Amino acid sequence: MAEHAARLHLIWDFDGTLYDSYPLMAAQLTQALAEFGIVEQPQAVYALIKRTMYHGICTLAQRHALDRQALAAAVQRQQRKPSVFPPMEGLAACLADTAALGCRHYLFTHRDRSALKQLAADGLAHWFTDAVTRETGFADKPSPQAILALMDRHHFSPSQTVMIGDRDLDILSGAAAGARGILLDPQGFYPTLAATWRVQRLAQIPDLLRTLPQGDPAAPLQV
Repeated sequence: MAEHAARLHLIWDFDGTLYDSYPLMAAQLTQALAEFGIVEQPQAVYALIKRTMYHGICTLAQRHALDRQALAAAVQRQQRKPSVFPPMEGLAACLADTAALGCRHYLFTHRDRSALKQLAADGLAHWFTDAVTRETGFADKPSPQAILALMDRHHFSPSQTVMIGDRDLDILSGAAAGARGILLDPQGFYPTLAATWRVQRLAQIPDLLRTLPQGDPAAPLQV
């Protein structure tokens, strides 16, 4: 039990954190707008959906006097088309290196179980102890509900928990659960967000965790 209690538990967001899916999502929303004869630059759409896809749809529907539900339906049609998006650079090595430090990995995403299929297809699913996807019915971020459920289910405390994500919603959900946060923000979308740590690349995370001082209640196992 002492070994289990010493572990650091990393809860990962999916889109923009584990996978570089935002360029595809921006393209899907851009193409949905094109169905209505509207042209938007993908870079501008990207910036909107970095908050949430819902925010992007609502903002653009209002901007162009479109019915929000009609635009959302057009996005869903785009999303049903075959598509691929890559893991974030350095993901496999980051998961392996942090696991070697004694960390355990969990997934908390608003995406459905397709996220698990993607991890399995890329040979990464075996790193994850548990996952919360849309089907589980927990409240969306920034609610801490899913994080607290993972803590309860696997018997770890807030001081042992780190939420890793690329948006304010990820960090805020972790903070609401009493956890620390790692913000992956290479483009500087959230310069004022209060996160415990900030990184620009996944490769920085194992080194960051190695620097935790001895006796830190959230320190991973030493190897």
